[in-house]
Amino acid sequence: MFVIAVWLFARHMQLGAITADWGWLFRAGQAIWANGLPHHDLFSWTFPDRHWVLYQWLFEAIAAPMYSVLGITGSVFAVGLLGLATYALIPACALRRHGLHPFWPMLIGALVLLPVSTNLGLRPMLASNLALLAQYLVIQRLRAGDAHRLATSAWIAAIYALWSNMHLGFTLGLLSITLFAAGDLWTRARDPIAATASPPSYALLFIVAVLASGLNPYGWTLYGYIVNLSLETRMNAHIHELMPPRLDNVYMQAGAALVLAFAALTLVFRRVLSAAEVMHVAVFTALACTAMRFVVWAGLFYVLIAPRLFAHAGARLSPSRLRAALAPLGTPLARRATVAGLPLLGAAVITLGAPATAGPAHLAGCAPLQASLRYLDQHYPANTHWFSSEIAGSCARFYTPGRRVFIDTRFDMYPEAFVLHWFRAYQYREHWRALFRHWGIRVVLLPRGAPLVDTLRHDKRWQVVHADPGALIFAARGGTAPARSAD
Repeated sequence: MFVIAVWLFARHMQLGAITADWGWLFRAGQAIWANGLPHHDLFSWTFPDRHWVLYQWLFEAIAAPMYSVLGITGSVFAVGLLGLATYALIPACALRRHGLHPFWPMLIGALVLLPVSTNLGLRPMLASNLALLAQYLVIQRLRAGDAHRLATSAWIAAIYALWSNMHLGFTLGLLSITLFAAGDLWTRARDPIAATASPPSYALLFIVAVLASGLNPYGWTLYGYIVNLSLETRMNAHIHELMPPRLDNVYMQAGAALVLAFAALTLVFRRVLSAAEVMHVAVFTALACTAMRFVVWAGLFYVLIAPRLFAHAGARLSPSRLRAALAPLGTPLARRATVAGLPLLGAAVITLGAPATAGPAHLAGCAPLQASLRYLDQHYPANTHWFSSEIAGSCARFYTPGRRVFIDTRFDMYPEAFVLHWFRAYQYREHWRALFRHWGIRVVLLPRGAPLVDTLRHDKRWQVVHADPGALIFAARGGTAPARSAD
């Protein structure tokens, strides 16, 4: 089951680990290395003077040269191996110190990778994955009495100083500290000798985290930026990863089954997990039900917490003969073999098995548009006012970096009203002529199947100047034929 789950995860990574967002992130990282932190829009011709808050600049600065060295295949392998380590190997090693057999976190981690794979990729969310994991392990040491709160505070300061330069998910870290504090407060009221941390300790950690999160180019104004983004609800409603997960996806069905199993076992074995642990799984699962973005972090807490519950249930519910037959697997040698062997097996599946069955890695969503984007770049001047889907805009950053775009997948870098006007024109064909007139659109690149394709085909003012299996390019009639050739 471990091998099958990792193989399915790795196949998904071959096709989706490098998303259309990557073109934007990659070129932003290169720009940072070339000219320092940019303060205005580098990529669009619609808002070239708009102020930028490049809140994930450090991730981009690290990931861009990494991709340049590893290429797309090596980068996909890196994301897959990091996923295996984050969701299986590290939890297994951490829980092994508390006496739990590594088989449980390894198996559960592999299964959790299935729903996680629907939104995991070479994106700044990886920073939040690692930071949430590090914070959880550090606080668990504090709760167990293995670390002093001053040493823990130093770790928290370092984590947030890095985190706030890589992803806005540092606010999830503050939520996690709050859940620990609330859960331990409840536990201490019921069992004063339980392994918990004191309220003053959590207050100190929270204050240190907030202070350290201001160690970025924008300081604590990032909190206001986050609030403003959250209030742009009409725009956020059109962002795919902010939509609820769909249960017609078999990987999400696997995730739902894991959640139901956890809920049932928690009700039966109520004293296995602490209140703080149950609250982490419950709250982050609830967030994941509202937006796909949170699936990766709900899965992370699941693999850190659920294995103890499943191991306890297995010991209590399995027949005595089965327990006796499996006893040799509980020896120290067998445990070490599990920790060493399963990750190596998983790594082989990721680097050898998945590419052999899924084919070569590619830039998800961009491959069908590559030919049209290169045609556009070869035949039209760089200052051409062209319209496209948001995915084509981000893909253009990768394939034709010298050409500015109308819009891209980074909606948060544009005014909300502009994004909504674009969406209504592109998706619903509402007031598209007015939008084209306002921005002086003379060329349109659309993927086949886009709603505007049939509209422009039947409009005498537009003509198809290029067509390929993935996309079409329309130009306004009257002097808008290709302006320069590929030669």
